[in-house]
Amino acid sequence: MNQAINYIKQNAAYAPTIGVVLGSGLHGLASSLVDTQIIKYSDIPGFINTSVKGHAGEFILGRVEENNLPVIFANGRFHYYEGLDYNKVHILVDVFNNLGCKSIITTNSSGCLEPSWVPGDLMIIDSHIDMTFRGSAQIPDKKTGDEYYSAELEGIAKKCMNTLDLPIRKGTYGWTLGPTYETPAEIKLMQSINISAVGMSTVPEIERAHELNMNLLGVACLTNYAVGISENLLTHEEVVSQANKTSKIFSELILQILKESHRI
Repeated sequence: MNQAINYIKQNAAYAPTIGVVLGSGLHGLASSLVDTQIIKYSDIPGFINTSVKGHAGEFILGRVEENNLPVIFANGRFHYYEGLDYNKVHILVDVFNNLGCKSIITTNSSGCLEPSWVPGDLMIIDSHIDMTFRGSAQIPDKKTGDEYYSAELEGIAKKCMNTLDLPIRKGTYGWTLGPTYETPAEIKLMQSINISAVGMSTVPEIERAHELNMNLLGVACLTNYAVGISENLLTHEEVVSQANKTSKIFSELILQILKESHRI
């Protein structure tokens, strides 16, 4: 890890203050920055590379032109189902922290468990439940509150959603192991404990940001209805396709948040 951090520091043009984990379909957000620089994961000594479609495997450094905010994007994240040790899954957060970032925005593509919402909606994650059952048959307690999620960043996100005329969705994110999608019975269980979105990532990043006392905002793109809510067959191609369709407004939202976040 130290070798990787030293390499990034030596090659980065400047020190970022906010780190963003880009979910599927958000790679185009980098075009909104100025003075961009790309550091590929594969070029970093001792680092790991992505293996999932839609995750390029590169850090993108740049500045938000309107406020000169230095940021770093992680274009490609890691998943527990890729066969990684748990402490490798949240390595992007460790990188952000070691580079001096005080705040993190983590984004993802998720399945929607709310029938009244529609695919393409964007949800602020305000709580999470670990549904992986790693080492336990019990469902862990829901984790929420400002110790996990920054009230300031959430306020900025809601303000920006209003400005962009987006419906404000907030809810609990459920983390499952993957890589297979959930069964209808599992979705019913999650609905019974008020989970609004489900996915195979993000929670390790949230938990690590909490351990490091970093400000965090989580935003999920609800790319599809979860199994059992819609009659359509769910595929990874559908998820990536919907993420790409929503990428323009999702990117615009994250950019607006960055424009408003320079004081945090």
